[in-house]
Amino acid sequence: MNNQTEIIKKIRNLLAELEELKHEVKLELEDNNFRVNSDRWHKITVDGKQYLENPEKDIWEFLDDEFKGEQLFTWKAAMRETEKAGKRMPTDEEFSELVKTKEDIENIEFTGCRNTDGTFYYRTSSAGWWSSSSVYGGSAWERHLGSSLATVGRYADSQFYGFSVRCLKK
Repeated sequence: MNNQTEIIKKIRNLLAELEELKHEVKLELEDNNFRVNSDRWHKITVDGKQYLENPEKDIWEFLDDEFKGEQLFTWKAAMRETEKAGKRMPTDEEFSELVKTKEDIENIEFTGCRNTDGTFYYRTSSAGWWSSSSVYGGSAWERHLGSSLATVGRYADSQFYGFSVRCLKK
């Protein structure tokens, strides 16, 4: 019986130490948006602008202007591709800790968003980044920043929208 008590004490101490270590780990976002290889994707034209689209039609890459090479992902594509790359998007809770103002995000590209109807909007005036946290009814949490705003908003959006992705630094 005495042995069991000591083992339980050791386990409790280890759990307490683990909890302390969790708070000591400093989370940081990578300095640039996540990208995947777009070789052999096909070109599409929307409102006179050209984009590359992957075969699954859930990732789009800008081919013009200052955003050349930036990519927008549906939520499921972002989850799939970051996992394949061994990377991780922040959870909604982690994003809340990491990002509150424009100054909390390095190298912002105001690429806008891809709407569920296939159009792209708010190019040059807004940026959005998926979190890894899904919400009720096919939505997921994203962070959104308007170019004229100082604070970053939090919204539950359809997982079929196209937003940028920032992963956590390892």
